[in-house]
This record gives sequence, C-alpha cells and structure tokens, in this order.
Amino acid sequence: MPLVEPPTPRRHGRLVAALVRVTKPLFRLHLALYERELARAPFPRDTRRTLIEGPDPDRLLFVGSIAVEGFGVLDHDLTCASQTARLVGSTRGRGVTWREVSAPVLTAAEAARIDLPDEPADVAVVLLGICDVLLATEGASWEADLLRLADRVRETAGPDCRIVYVGIPPMAEFRPIPPVAKRLLTKQIERLNALTARVALTLPGASWVPFPEWRSEGLYHQELLSWATMHRRWGQAIAPAVVSSLDPVEQADAATIDPRPGRRS
Repeated sequence: MPLVEPPTPRRHGRLVAALVRVTKPLFRLHLALYERELARAPFPRDTRRTLIEGPDPDRLLFVGSIAVEGFGVLDHDLTCASQTARLVGSTRGRGVTWREVSAPVLTAAEAARIDLPDEPADVAVVLLGICDVLLATEGASWEADLLRLADRVRETAGPDCRIVYVGIPPMAEFRPIPPVAKRLLTKQIERLNALTARVALTLPGASWVPFPEWRSEGLYHQELLSWATMHRRWGQAIAPAVVSSLDPVEQADAATIDPRPGRRS
C-alpha cells in the first residue's frame, strides 16, 4: 500500500486531456528547451559506485531519467539513487547494492522496452515522467507503460520484486515560464501523478511516493536552484518507502533465514 494518501484523477480529467492534446506544440517547445538545458547541464564525472559495504545487502534497482543520471551534480554520491541507498543501508543496518537504468531523456514507453539488468532485486524505484509531461503523453498510454515496465522488472529482477513509483517534480515551478504554459504543465503533472498513484494502488507489491516538499530553506543559492539539495530531498522521501517495501519481503523470507547471524539461506 502507498505510504501516503494518493491523489485521484480529477473529474475534469477529460477536459485537461483535451487541452493537452490541443496544445501539444507548446509542450514540444518546452521539450526542446529542456533538451537544450540538458546539453549544457552538469552531470557526475566520476565512476559510479553501486555498493555500500555491510552484511546481507539489500538489492535495489533504479529506473529513471535525471534523478538517476544525476542532473546538476558532479559526484555520483550526490545523486538521488546514491542518497536513497545510503539512507536505506543506515536505517536497516546492512549493506546495499544497486543497479541504475537511466538516460537524461527517458519516457515510460522507452523504459518499458529498455534492457534491464538480469539480476535479482528486492525493490525497484521508478523515477519517470518529466519527458512524458513534455511529450503530452496520453493518460492511457502512461498507465499501460508503467504496468509493462513492472512486468519487465519482475521478469528480470524476480516475481517478488517490490516497486516504488515516485511522483513527478513540479518542474513548472523551477524556472520562470509564461502563466499559461505553467498552468498546462502543472495540470499534466497532476494528471500523470494521479494515474501513477492509481497504478500503485492496483498493482500488488507497489507503492507511490509524492515528490517531496521543495519550497523551503536551502534549495536556492543566489537565486539558483540547488540540485544537490534536490537530490538529497528526493532520497529522503524515497528511502522510507523502500524500507517499508523491504519489510514484508523480510517477513516472508523469515522461514528460510539461516540460523547463523545476519545470513539468509
């Protein structure tokens, strides 16, 4: 079950969908601006580190775009995935290993087709949606792609892999844009988030986490958004959901735990 009360698709969802379809050229313009920003943006330059030492490590899989790629930071230890893994490890008092499947521009449809690691994972964290907002992806396609991705994850990571869907950031708030475009982007974000929450409610072993509150001290330095702080906030919001998802797995495995301390059979 989700850790928070999820949003539900609004009564006027059809009207919002129709407006999004009509204004697709506007969305495409913002996609082009976003891609230009990505081309100039900093990303981590060091080698990825995907292991936190400790006993009986939990196994995680991250699938997403800029949150996993590390948009805005130069060190992989500062990315959302690394921050989440460290918090999970410290909370549970054990090691963590993880794999990352990411691209700066990645849609849910592409994620559902992309090659995934053929390795077991206990929890998969899905951080998608920014590109689908800017592509004005239809609601039905979005839901279907999220479900296809869940099937792919469980084919490769194992049928018991839990899935944590993470809400789309309020990206219309991060930079000055015309009011009309801001309202349209916000409506599309709300619409896809509500549909994601519905998928999480209906898919066994899935949960949904909203994007964390970001209007607080420390996120801006000299009027520039601090992406290092944003990645940390992401990790702080996601880690409790991952820990909660791991607990049922641990309880289900209790009968097969090796009697030696800290080991599973």
